[in-house]
Amino acid sequence: MAHWILYNVNMVLAHDSKFTMVHITQRILPVLMLSAVLIRSQPVVVSGGPENDYESWIMRTNDYRLMVIFCRNPDWQSGDLYVTFSWDEGVTWDTPAPIIESPGDQATLSFLQLPGDTFRLWYASNENGAYGIFAAHSTDGLSWDRDGPINLGWGPSDMHYDPTVIIEEDSSLTMSYRGPDGAYIAHKPYGDDWDTLRTMVNISGYRPRIMKHTNGNYLCAYHRNTYPGYEVFVRTSLDRINWTPEVRLTFAGNSHDPFPCQTLYDSYLIYYATYIPPAYNIYRRYSYDTINWSIEEQFTFDATNNTQPHCIVEDNYIYIVWAHAVSFPDDHDVYFERTYFSGIHETTSFPNQRHPIHLKVYPNPCAKYIRAVVPVSMQETVEFKIYDAQGRMIQDIPNINRIGSDAYSIETAQLLPGVYFLQGRTTSVNYHTRFVVAR
Repeated sequence: MAHWILYNVNMVLAHDSKFTMVHITQRILPVLMLSAVLIRSQPVVVSGGPENDYESWIMRTNDYRLMVIFCRNPDWQSGDLYVTFSWDEGVTWDTPAPIIESPGDQATLSFLQLPGDTFRLWYASNENGAYGIFAAHSTDGLSWDRDGPINLGWGPSDMHYDPTVIIEEDSSLTMSYRGPDGAYIAHKPYGDDWDTLRTMVNISGYRPRIMKHTNGNYLCAYHRNTYPGYEVFVRTSLDRINWTPEVRLTFAGNSHDPFPCQTLYDSYLIYYATYIPPAYNIYRRYSYDTINWSIEEQFTFDATNNTQPHCIVEDNYIYIVWAHAVSFPDDHDVYFERTYFSGIHETTSFPNQRHPIHLKVYPNPCAKYIRAVVPVSMQETVEFKIYDAQGRMIQDIPNINRIGSDAYSIETAQLLPGVYFLQGRTTSVNYHTRFVVAR
């Protein structure tokens, strides 16, 4: 633990040479609190019982529910996809409902809700022979129309699966996936089809997961065989074509299933599963430059397997789901946890944010309007400002349409597609959060 603290002190010094003991206290004490939070938090069972509920994916819907789609696979050969929702931040979950049932095996999935409220789902299926990537869409998350296989340039016998899809600032889509011999990436411009270039990220890479940082940097995390075991690696790119040399994150001899995301403090955060006898557990590391990574933190501490992590980040909170083995290999449950993340606070150019409280906004990404939830009394007035990704104030919005005791409707019609920061100010408190404007 002491080495980990010293590492984070060095990270502070590297990012801000003008510091005092107050700065160290403000920046390192939250990091010290992180391990206690992780140990004391308790997971919630999203889907339990005797079924084999495995791969899962979580997102926040535009009406502010949490939504999880997962694969129920009783014999590892005939999986179907199910959905469940939570209205109370993951404390309770609806009874799972089937959404994709068809011959063969449906597995390895990714889904989004686009600014126009349509849900888009991508998943692997072998219903036509070799595994390929299929698509479906829905307006409510419960009733789905299947769109069939998508064309990524492969032949009918070229197995490809394991999609991860992200939405870009211009409303285009980027997908990472496993192809016949490695990790690949594809791009779908707004209103157009997926490209068929079959751009490789790394030969022999499995379970590639793509993310895009607000600085414009793509990061792809994957695992591959290092002989005698699998380890987790990352590569980055600014153009989705040219990728930096890979950086190795794990050294345990059997690490899988990496999933990357971005924290409020602009660090890259990666969860993954590592086998240390007697079982797989979930670990994580974070970095500000994708080269130097924090010391590994253990997230689960079970004597039975925990694998397949997927998460979203909202302000200081990480919403994570994973597969927990009740009785390996034939009985898994989907677990959920909402964890407070205390990272190192980087300095920003935004005014009056020494002790900010974080807004909740939805939908995010948005097309024209966003709703901001601010916990203030009816007597208080909130003034909003919008900053660009470089910290420059570009809109001052003093008059907002109040639509409830703690909700405001804000029009973003004059903003170009991109990443922005919303700040709300009362006489005593500042609020802020990051949001994306899509086309």
